[in-house]
Amino acid sequence: MTTALRLLNSLPVLYLIMLWPGRFAVQGLFEEWYYPQMMYDTGVWSVRLLMVTIAVSPTLVLINRLGRGRAFGKWLLQRRRHFGLGSFIYAALHLVHYVLETADLTEMAIEFTLLEYLTGWLAFVIFAALALTSNNWAARLLGPNWKRLHYWVYPAAALTFWHWYLLDFLTERVLFWIAIFIGIKAIHTLIKRLPRKRAAA
Repeated sequence: MTTALRLLNSLPVLYLIMLWPGRFAVQGLFEEWYYPQMMYDTGVWSVRLLMVTIAVSPTLVLINRLGRGRAFGKWLLQRRRHFGLGSFIYAALHLVHYVLETADLTEMAIEFTLLEYLTGWLAFVIFAALALTSNNWAARLLGPNWKRLHYWVYPAAALTFWHWYLLDFLTERVLFWIAIFIGIKAIHTLIKRLPRKRAAA
């Protein structure tokens, strides 16, 4: 195996690539950083990795229908949970920055009742449940319920976009990612209707 392939198959390298853009958000936990920028960066990177995670399923279906690229499909399948965990790490950083900036339980309790914050909290709770069960042990323990639980990634994504839309002054940024999300789901639906390519006799 070449060095390039080893790097591609290395989980530490994958996490380094995913989390390197968030190094400023981690640094911002210990130093003075512009709070709105920290919130935007952690939020948008969480969404980017979430869209990558969601796009794996239609990609695998397409590979299966075409009968080509199975090695890449296997790689994607093995990495999907890690893309999801990367998204959750950014969401957790997003929440930590909010808690540290607010630093008032009463204020947070009041904001919790507001739709723009409640949607974010609900999305985070779902993502936390998905992250905690993104392992083989949980899959074996939950059995068929594991797949049903992980379908909640779609409602969680919708709540994330709702939360973002209600709080962002530049709504076109949110609408752009909503369009990508809808596009991924639409493509997934269309691809599933394609006939499977028959294996050669």
